[in-house]
Amino acid sequence: MSSFTKKVKSAITELIEPGDKVLVAVSGGADSLALLYLLEQFSQELGYELFVGHLNHLTRGKESDKDASFVENEASKLSLPVFVDKIDVKKSTLKSSFQESARILRYQFLEDVLLSVKGNKIAFGHTADDRVETVLMNLFRGTGLRGLAGIPEARGHVIRPLLNCTRSEIEGFLDEQNLIYRTDSSNNETKYRRNKIRHEVIPFLKTFNPEISENLLSLAEIARGEEQWMSENTRELYSQLVTPENEDLCFEINEFEMQPLAMKRRLIRETFYQLNGSLRGITALHVQQVLGLFASARVGCWLKFPGSVRVDCRYGTVCFSKSDDLVSTEIDKKTKRLEIPGVTSLEEVGIQFQVRLLEPPMPKPGNQKQAFLDFEKTGENIQIRFFQPGDRFVPLGMRGHKKVKSYFIDQKVPREERSLIPILTNTHDDIIWVYGERISDSFRVTENTKKVLFIEGKSL
Repeated sequence: MSSFTKKVKSAITELIEPGDKVLVAVSGGADSLALLYLLEQFSQELGYELFVGHLNHLTRGKESDKDASFVENEASKLSLPVFVDKIDVKKSTLKSSFQESARILRYQFLEDVLLSVKGNKIAFGHTADDRVETVLMNLFRGTGLRGLAGIPEARGHVIRPLLNCTRSEIEGFLDEQNLIYRTDSSNNETKYRRNKIRHEVIPFLKTFNPEISENLLSLAEIARGEEQWMSENTRELYSQLVTPENEDLCFEINEFEMQPLAMKRRLIRETFYQLNGSLRGITALHVQQVLGLFASARVGCWLKFPGSVRVDCRYGTVCFSKSDDLVSTEIDKKTKRLEIPGVTSLEEVGIQFQVRLLEPPMPKPGNQKQAFLDFEKTGENIQIRFFQPGDRFVPLGMRGHKKVKSYFIDQKVPREERSLIPILTNTHDDIIWVYGERISDSFRVTENTKKVLFIEGKSL
């Protein structure tokens, strides 16, 4: 047994246990094909079961189809169950780059296959070369210790038995075994960031230091050891400081600011990770922006980050939440006429307005979801919309106008709830009622009111 094969067997022994059901992600390229044959070589001895998965992204026409057929044939040679599917990445509804969309769809496919075979591990053919490229990618976008550590050998049920093997070692193994592999023509296109690093950046760096790849791998190992130790401390402190509020993750500003700067940075990254399951797209600049939000502590300030994460400053806390731009945009543009008399439903926010015309005198509203208004002042053309920048009204009991935004701040209405509060306006777009909060003094019932407009909001 060669030293290369011994190294791989040792890694397999560490990552796979007897009785495991392992799905091997096989593209048909050198790395994944070598992984397949090496895993099959030791499967009986080490007592695990193998399955093969391949997703055709339909990006290179006949070349992609040939890749899929090649994987099926190789699995057949080894008498292994194979699962092949195809999806057009270019028609995907995912809002990300082509490569990122392809990665997400591939993982979804593999997870589905793993579930169907009742498996417990997915094996990828990432190598030491991939690890070097990842370290550089992370370094260029701004990263901490976790990014410098590069690709982990195991995370959850994903394993990478070839991570300590170089691409040249793998190609040597394939040559010795007379195994022919597929070559993806798109791997040479430098429009993709990883390919550009592989074909241009690393060769350039080697003109300064021929051993740059080995040095980066050593850096990754050092970073991984320290990252593991720091991560344990971060998770422990995170569990003590974070307070879940519905689906938001909130920190008391004073407690957070007492932590060392290095720990504050890690707590921020941990929170991003808890919300999205990864730190993809999060840079050192983003972390610095969140630190600034904590330091300024101005209620109402907020920032938006990759992965649809919103961070906003509230009263004594800073909260991280997942936001949905599409829903917010749709709600912002919604307007609906109020049926007088009648029932008007706003399904998007789960509220139904019931309207009647009454004779005075009228009692005071029983709660903030009821409004008694002078019908002659409001008129019969009443629209329901949502908050818009610059909105002003005269809150009941006041004489001058006040910005709705300032009113929300004074009443400590959480920022994420403001865009979901219905606002009723007349034909001139004057605000009559900020629902659940306060009517406008300009439309209140007086002793001269002849007909009362009664509106009550109820949950659907």
